[in-house]
Amino acid sequence: MWGSGDRVVVRYIRRGRVSWVRPVTVVEDRDDLNVLFLSAGTPTKEPVHDDGSPIPRSLTYEQRFQLDGRVGDGNWGGHQTLLITPPGAAHSIWLFWTEPWEFTGWYVNLQEPQTRTPIGFDTSDQVLDIWVEPDLTWSWKDEDELEDAIRLGRFSPDEAAAIRAEGENVVAAWPFPTGWEDWRPDPAWPVPQLPVGWERV
Repeated sequence: MWGSGDRVVVRYIRRGRVSWVRPVTVVEDRDDLNVLFLSAGTPTKEPVHDDGSPIPRSLTYEQRFQLDGRVGDGNWGGHQTLLITPPGAAHSIWLFWTEPWEFTGWYVNLQEPQTRTPIGFDTSDQVLDIWVEPDLTWSWKDEDELEDAIRLGRFSPDEAAAIRAEGENVVAAWPFPTGWEDWRPDPAWPVPQLPVGWERV
């Protein structure tokens, strides 16, 4: 188990290779809960074009799917983010704030259950997500991309149904607010950097 203040990475694995890497600071790591802090301005690794330029979200899912192969430098930008993941669960709940800590909402990232590695945690994104506003209204995110992922053979219809069912279970349990909305990091924590060996699966 990791200790509070330890610096690790969350990696997203695609086709047997690392596709996203996000350095984080451990807040809590317990048998029943894993809480990680992703600081605004954190250097990351993400899919890029052959020339190293970012792949914009304005491209269709099919275009991004075909380009997903090379990983280059990225940055988390202006969001303070807390990642709350129950071990064994196929989702993670993210709390988003602006850089000066104005709360903007909750994001349910549907993903494969995390596995531990020597440098942190690995998972795989499952495309469909849920966004919950501060007023507790919610909506699905990227339903069209999940349909594209089925069409392109990334997920079978049964796998996609299981992904949606996981989201429906989170909504039925309704863990909002989470109790972490007033949390703030230790001001002495540095922004974590990418560790040696981040690319090795």
